[in-house]
Amino acid sequence: MLIVFIVLLASVGALQFSAPAAAEEVRVATSSLHTLVLAPDGRVLCQGRNQHGVCGVDPATAFVDVLTPVPGIPSARAVAVADIWTSMVLGDDGKVYVWGKNDFGLFGGTVRGPTYVLSRPTAVATLERIIGIAAFVHGGAALRDDGTVWMWGEDSEGLLATGTLSKSGQSGLLQYTPRQVAGLDGITQIAGGWKHMLALRSDGTVWAWGANKDSQLGLGDTAGRPRPTMVPSLAGVTRIHADGNSSAALQADGSWLLWGNVPSTQKPTRDAFGGILSDMPPVRAPAPLPGSLRDATDVAAGAAVLRDGSVRTWGSNSFGTLGTGGSVDAVAPRGVLVKSLSGIVRVWAGGHRVLALKSDGTLYLWGPAGTADGRVHRVPTVMTTFAGSEPRKP
Repeated sequence: MLIVFIVLLASVGALQFSAPAAAEEVRVATSSLHTLVLAPDGRVLCQGRNQHGVCGVDPATAFVDVLTPVPGIPSARAVAVADIWTSMVLGDDGKVYVWGKNDFGLFGGTVRGPTYVLSRPTAVATLERIIGIAAFVHGGAALRDDGTVWMWGEDSEGLLATGTLSKSGQSGLLQYTPRQVAGLDGITQIAGGWKHMLALRSDGTVWAWGANKDSQLGLGDTAGRPRPTMVPSLAGVTRIHADGNSSAALQADGSWLLWGNVPSTQKPTRDAFGGILSDMPPVRAPAPLPGSLRDATDVAAGAAVLRDGSVRTWGSNSFGTLGTGGSVDAVAPRGVLVKSLSGIVRVWAGGHRVLALKSDGTLYLWGPAGTADGRVHRVPTVMTTFAGSEPRKP
């Protein structure tokens, strides 16, 4: 799960790549099987498995093979994906549109229904003047233009910041109507992982809450938090990012700090017989990426763009997620170079899918193809090109 935001790359060194205006407007959110793309002209496009109508077309159409406009959405400013069954879009009209399968009340309202599946984008009642969104398997979040945060769904492991902390696997209280998160003001950006949330305040501080099994809250431990808690080691932050069980913060000098389930300099965890239990022990507090990854200009779950426009990936390659064409058994705990890519300015990931945007507007995809034949792209494959697209209206 992830929220999409724009990163304006700082000019650092002669090899620093920067995106032209059209490319900067492209925004992406993806699950393992479907992807939403916000084009420079404000259209929302979808590709992949259309289960429960997540691409906005009749659910009888099982797959949408190529990027296709989602009908029924006004010009948009952001996209988000909770899982393979749901989609979310923030319209330029300040409303939040959701569709797919309504497992935990993502549609809002007063109950889970009455409609269990929506294949057409539908605005969440009571939400207006919204400028940012995040989507979770267990609910949604919206940032209003007054700096307040509103959440709804199931309060799983403290996700909705109500003060109640349910245990992992235990059902949380249901809150179908969006409610304001208490104790937060002056928020300028929100970002969400699977079950945790980050909020960036106008003073450059970062606040976190929700699940914390992999230290994704950055508080130095693994205890969940049912209320917003300031990450004490962060200040002067300009952007935040959350993905799965990982989190990141962009510093004023253009460097990234990451924590949670991310590459680290720590040694692998081993059992009593010397076997490796974990190649990547969780990073408990914000820290720079190790080695060559330290020069990252953009990050996602399992991928980073480096200053020279190259991409490095890490983790398992079971579904081609490394993008190297290597074996399904390959594992890269500290980052491997995706040799076929250059001039990249942005990267996104969700589930087993990874997407990268080149400075000329070319969008690449690798991982599950999201087509009826079950193909997997083991190396980056061109999805579309936005070069020459009309810029979005303000």
